[in-house]
Amino acid sequence: MVKKVQPVTHQPIITTNKNISSEQLLNDLHYQQSKQIIQSLLNKGLISTTEFEDIDTLNKQTFPPLLGPGSVDTSRF
Repeated sequence: MVKKVQPVTHQPIITTNKNISSEQLLNDLHYQQSKQIIQSLLNKGLISTTEFEDIDTLNKQTFPPLLGPGSVDTSRF
């Protein structure tokens, strides 16, 4: 028996004309990596919540993430 495959025809959820540079991608990657590290430090009790927030703020300035605060609605989660 052979299954017939239907072509996928869908539109992207979010359309954008903004081109993302390599630098922006690297900044986002570095920010995400740094956030994982400080989250691990927080989870192990090596830094306080205040220290986590301060470091995260500095990291956002150093490595601006692609999605800024408020870009994603996380109230449902």
